[in-house]
Amino acid sequence: MIKAGDILIAKPFFQDGHFKRSVIYLCEHNHIGSLGFIINKSHGMVLRDIFPHLKNGNFPLFEGGPMSPNQLFYTHTLGSKISESQHIVDDIYWGGNFFELSQLIENGEVNSSQIRFYIGYSGWSEGQLEQEIENDIWFTKNTQYVNLLRIAPQELWGEELIKINPSYKVFSDYSFDPSLN
Repeated sequence: MIKAGDILIAKPFFQDGHFKRSVIYLCEHNHIGSLGFIINKSHGMVLRDIFPHLKNGNFPLFEGGPMSPNQLFYTHTLGSKISESQHIVDDIYWGGNFFELSQLIENGEVNSSQIRFYIGYSGWSEGQLEQEIENDIWFTKNTQYVNLLRIAPQELWGEELIKINPSYKVFSDYSFDPSLN
């Protein structure tokens, strides 16, 4: 049974452009649907690129998913330091008052081990994610969020795949571009 705080790991032969080799952290899963963020694909920008006034905004941006591609989202361990944060599990939250967060960033009170920023999100309607799991698109796993952030994003999919089954190492070594294999 999947729940908020679990991760989804795209199976090796899943070729969808957005979700190919993705690891998604689920922030919500209920009778309405599911919401999460791809945590292993860099967007190639930092927070300061979209908010130049944040002089300390050197936090990398990640591609959270195909939904709302013009919106910024974030997961964090800052809890009550940011009002309106949504609790996920343990000491992990998502969202919250961005003005308060901006002040914490500018005061140097936030570091990259406490927060991750995403452009867009990944979402599923009621029953859709369960159907995708039944159709062998995703592995599901419960893991500690902070441990996920310690692994280099470009290595996360392969690392999690190998934890599921060591024989999957061959897939983690394959290039995205078949001509490079």
